[in-house]
Amino acid sequence: MHEYYSSSSLALTTPVYSEANLHELEQSLLKCIGQNPGIRYRELLRKTDSSNGVLSYHLAHLERSEHIRVDRKKGVTRYYPIHISLQVSKIIGHIKHPTSRQVLSFLVQNGPCRLDELVQLTNKAPSTLSWHIKRLLESGVIERKHCVSSTDSNRTFKSKCYDVTNRSLVLDVILNYKESFVDHVINNYSDIVDML
Repeated sequence: MHEYYSSSSLALTTPVYSEANLHELEQSLLKCIGQNPGIRYRELLRKTDSSNGVLSYHLAHLERSEHIRVDRKKGVTRYYPIHISLQVSKIIGHIKHPTSRQVLSFLVQNGPCRLDELVQLTNKAPSTLSWHIKRLLESGVIERKHCVSSTDSNRTFKSKCYDVTNRSLVLDVILNYKESFVDHVINNYSDIVDML
């Protein structure tokens, strides 16, 4: 089970849900989503031992009543507690994938980096890394900058590099997020597909 706890003021703590007017399953779902921000539908099915129709009904009710936020992207639906900011939920969505997590961790620790440095670090194909960087840029978690580099002949030139937009927030989320077993299995499968 992954959990998102916080000791800093940047991240958010899991609130205690005592919504008396909610169905028992909905209270259970709120607690589960609060402890597992970014949880997928299949994992909720497994954790709640509910039928597909019952779970869909109660999740739709929680979304309509603004108790949860749902992020739907190309075949992946993730559920977040309403108290977690959109910015934090974007970061969580990215760090669930090991390559994006590696990139963000490296940028947080080392500052702006060029694509070739990130390729060397992750040991991934440039096209694979470009796909992850494109997604990080589109969500606003990282930004493109122009960095000044020098060569052996003491010439300087500008090159494109990438850096996180909010270093302290990204670091806080990385330090406080724990991967679930389901995320681990999905990531292993993704790595196998990447190698083909």
